[in-house]
Amino acid sequence: MPIERVVAFRFHRDPLISRARVGLLRRLNPGVPVHGIFGGANSARGTAFQLAGRRLLGLDSLYSSPRDGHWNWKNGDLVLLDWYRERGHRLTFDVLHLVEWDLLLTEPLDRLYGAVPPEAVGLTALTPLSVIGDEWRWLAGRDEAREWRELLSCARTGFGYDGTPYGCLGVGPCFPRAFLRDYAAADPPDLGNDELRYPLFAQLLGHPMADTGFRRAWHSPDDDRYFNAVGAGIDPHTVTAELETPGGRRAFHPVRAPLRGLRLPAPGPSGVAHGPGKG
Repeated sequence: MPIERVVAFRFHRDPLISRARVGLLRRLNPGVPVHGIFGGANSARGTAFQLAGRRLLGLDSLYSSPRDGHWNWKNGDLVLLDWYRERGHRLTFDVLHLVEWDLLLTEPLDRLYGAVPPEAVGLTALTPLSVIGDEWRWLAGRDEAREWRELLSCARTGFGYDGTPYGCLGVGPCFPRAFLRDYAAADPPDLGNDELRYPLFAQLLGHPMADTGFRRAWHSPDDDRYFNAVGAGIDPHTVTAELETPGGRRAFHPVRAPLRGLRLPAPGPSGVAHGPGKG
């Protein structure tokens, strides 16, 4: 049977770009529902965006996080769990894709995530912390290091954890329904951030993990021009060049430009676009 997918589209700014991204998701994935999660500031501008968001972006539903913007940014997983408890658990799906407003996906989801088994938690740049190193922002600061130690202590005390801890980039993950159910029931603490908690709780709860392949290695400066999480926006010309290259990249982050007239690769015989689907 085909895998039933759903998108949770997370946004907090740039309504026109967000609308274009939702439109592209629908164009590439007909029949896949797209549900919005607004995680912006509770300001007058943010309130106006929330009120118009569902209609403006063309969403199937819209959930607005009651938390403040910085908390939402740091704890994307906990925002997703709030949404799941209130809305998502009522939906029918096998796999959920969490898509940020500045993540550009240019192939159908089933192709882009072809390397992720439907029962696995799909994470980007899944890497042991020993390889990432202590200079990573979520380990380097005094408060960040303390929170990680406390989170690891909770894992050891509550779950008997003695595994190898991993980090990931919290961009473009996907989750089987069973993981979201178990993760919500585990009620993870507000310690560390989502890029530490996703892989840790997948291990604690016994769910397999797989790399999305959107970034080929954590320490890979060459990949920064296609996919990064440090704020360096991707040049639109780079996107265009990759889409014109057979086997080129098909997932880009962050892309905060409109990209008007974006031309997608021609569909292949099966009705999906050419390319490896591993960004």
